[in-house]
Amino acid sequence: MAAEIVHARIDYRLIHGQVITKWLKQCGANRIIIIDDGLSKDTFLGQVYKMAAPTGIQVDIVSVKQAANLWAPNKTVKGQIFILFKSVEMAKEAIDAGLNLSELQIGGLENTASRKVVHVGISMDKDDGEKLKSIQNKGTRVYFQTIPGEEIEELDEILRKLD
Repeated sequence: MAAEIVHARIDYRLIHGQVITKWLKQCGANRIIIIDDGLSKDTFLGQVYKMAAPTGIQVDIVSVKQAANLWAPNKTVKGQIFILFKSVEMAKEAIDAGLNLSELQIGGLENTASRKVVHVGISMDKDDGEKLKSIQNKGTRVYFQTIPGEEIEELDEILRKLD
């Protein structure tokens, strides 16, 4: 069985209760690939995230450059894959480097003083908005949803809240 991306999400918390218990079950993933340049070099923190995953779920942490090669024709990446990004920046870099995503869910962006709350527990600034718009312009549906069953908001609705 070849690899299939069954879900892609930006969540600065990465592997945490909601992701593990709800989203993995909902999308049927059996493997998590975290794409993050910094975390790919931090073996200690990487181990912490790997231990946070449920039994039977393989976790790989790769850089943007490594991610671009994962689906090269000669690779044998297997499984139902849940892709996780820590930031909008990492998602944009991976997509710009050739990662093809049909959809990207925004589930958690860090709340800082310069950001505005735009959805339940999600805050962002104009810079994030511009990056997400450029991802959407490449053909990826970008939507906001923190937990399954919650109402989905599309990127264009969210961007209006930033103005």
